Amino acid sequence: MNVECGIGAKPSVALRHSAFRIKTNVMKTKTLFIAAAALMMTACTSKPEAQTFKINVDMANADGKTVYLQKDGQVLDSAVLENWKAELSAPVCADNEMYGLMLKGWRRPFQFFTDNAEITLEGNAQNPNNIIVKGSASQDRLNAFTESYNALETKLEADSTMAQADKDEILKMHCFDYVWDHPTDPVAHYVMYRYKWAFGPCEMRTMIDNIHHADSTLKTNNLKLSEEYVEKVERVQAGQPMIDFTQNDANGNPVTLSELAKDKLLLVDFWASWCPDCRKANPGVVAAYQKYHDQGFDILGVSFDTNKEAWLAAIEKDGLTWTHVSDLQGWGNAAGALYSIAFIPQNALIKDGIIVARNLEGEELMEEIERQLGE
Repeated sequence: MNVECGIGAKPSVALRHSAFRIKTNVMKTKTLFIAAAALMMTACTSKPEAQTFKINVDMANADGKTVYLQKDGQVLDSAVLENWKAELSAPVCADNEMYGLMLKGWRRPFQFFTDNAEITLEGNAQNPNNIIVKGSASQDRLNAFTESYNALETKLEADSTMAQADKDEILKMHCFDYVWDHPTDPVAHYVMYRYKWAFGPCEMRTMIDNIHHADSTLKTNNLKLSEEYVEKVERVQAGQPMIDFTQNDANGNPVTLSELAKDKLLLVDFWASWCPDCRKANPGVVAAYQKYHDQGFDILGVSFDTNKEAWLAAIEKDGLTWTHVSDLQGWGNAAGALYSIAFIPQNALIKDGIIVARNLEGEELMEEIERQLGE
């Protein structure tokens, strides 16, 4: 079914579940990371009556560690935890959407809403995903959504009769419905951007159009980030010219995509040694390589690793005998940014300088390789 992106009445359940089904077959365990540098983009504006507010931190197993308060990827304040406690100062901001709390050893900041009012964060440094935020109504709404999502996920996982693709679709539509039903709430905008990996470009544009229809003056940061994300994703869909890049292999030798792709069918495979879904998918990629390599099929592995030894060990263990590159910047991988990689594994199949397919796996990958080689 072909559906134009746009806004009208809320799509029916049947229409949404058919028209909006995406082909990424995103699994619930797809590794996802939103970079700290993309937290906020708008500057803080001081208010004469309340220029700053306090953020109280009560963090077990963190004595002597420095806790950092971030916004827009910048450190606003820091303090050393003593007896589990620290006090941070935050500027009152017109865009009071989100801040980030960071400790050394965490993979990413804990993001939270403040509502420009004094709040308290309580938790355990060893479990940063379960920090409790007290004093923020916006955070309460986000927590309520997260609890509903987790409860639904648990219920679906207990159903052994349902296909995983159908479970993913239900979870995706749970996010879509929340964004649709709360178009002017910055929390919904965060949900849209946080779960962007689950949606196709048309779905994202439909949600964005609904937000603008509800209030054309809204300019929240997560809305802006979502709009920028859609534009980038549309640039790397099937049918678009490939975006060239150069990265070094494990020996420090530069590898250029356009050079490697000359006169062959090339799969650009975005993955990482630490990604469970990537490692599960690797046998299927190996099988495709072994079957079609002699016929003109090749692979370029682009790793989101930061640890070179772990990267190389995974290559050897999984038998990935093709060309591999990485800048060892993790989710900051420059090639990944060019292709708007928000989760891994992902891939792009390239022929004659054109992206001919995205995110294929298993039999679908085999069939498309055979079709492209036969043309």
